[in-house]
Amino acid sequence: MHGSLGTTKSRNGWAVAGTVAALCVAGLLIAAKAYAFFVSGSVAVLGSLADSALDLLGSAAAFFAVRYASQPPDDDHRFGHEKAEAVSALAQAFLISASALFIAVESIKRLVHPQPLEDSGAAIAVLTFGVVATVGLVTFQTFALRRSGSLVVEGDRAHYLGDVIAHSGALAAVFLSARFGFFRADAIAGLVAAFFLAWSVRELVGKALPQVMDQELPDEDRDRIIAIIDEEPEAYGFHNLRTRRSGNVRFVQMHLDMRPDLTLREAHEIADRVEKKIEAIFPDTDVIVHQDPLEAWEKE
Repeated sequence: MHGSLGTTKSRNGWAVAGTVAALCVAGLLIAAKAYAFFVSGSVAVLGSLADSALDLLGSAAAFFAVRYASQPPDDDHRFGHEKAEAVSALAQAFLISASALFIAVESIKRLVHPQPLEDSGAAIAVLTFGVVATVGLVTFQTFALRRSGSLVVEGDRAHYLGDVIAHSGALAAVFLSARFGFFRADAIAGLVAAFFLAWSVRELVGKALPQVMDQELPDEDRDRIIAIIDEEPEAYGFHNLRTRRSGNVRFVQMHLDMRPDLTLREAHEIADRVEKKIEAIFPDTDVIVHQDPLEAWEKE
């Protein structure tokens, strides 16, 4: 495999850095929001607190998934460990779904029976800190993502980007409740937070499930692979093209049809050319080309 994002060690280092930063920020936010909820009783803060608690669990799982997925193939895992990222994402999706349901129920209760906040000042201060800290984290993770290409960091970043919106909504709700007496704004913000949690589940499952199920690469990627094969003058067709993705690694397998009078060395050189062209277009790709004599395939 050939990588254009730098060495594997460097990419893994940036991926780990992105998850460690998320762990630190999530820990700080949990402590601050727990205090704010204790003194204010705001369900908007509760929703944000639950989200941060799940962020901590999710970021911890992401950290260990990145470390495990970066291990090279071994006797028990010949294709590597990259699927640990997808399994981690599915586990996060389950936890986030449970949290979204809990927050939605609590918000509906508060919507029916609105209550004034006990200490809006603490809630406003903590949520403002949450917005600033999360924006800083997303900025750093964007930087780390560009250098690592890690799907774990990409998923973690997408979730925290949603947190920026959720924190901003909770902050606006607490302000409206405290300043204008619009107490139901707190419950509405809680429902918004539950919605964003549910939406993040949709994104996580949408990215993780295709990898777990070994879904084919997108049509545009397969079309580019086919175009590379068509450009090879010594290849007279192909069959059994199979593709999938696991973490950062793509897997491409195919049978390439060649003249039956070629020597083994000549056939190998043609297959090697095709492999290198595919790897040049798609970094971090494991390509296997089986050489078939054209006449043997035609008889099948």
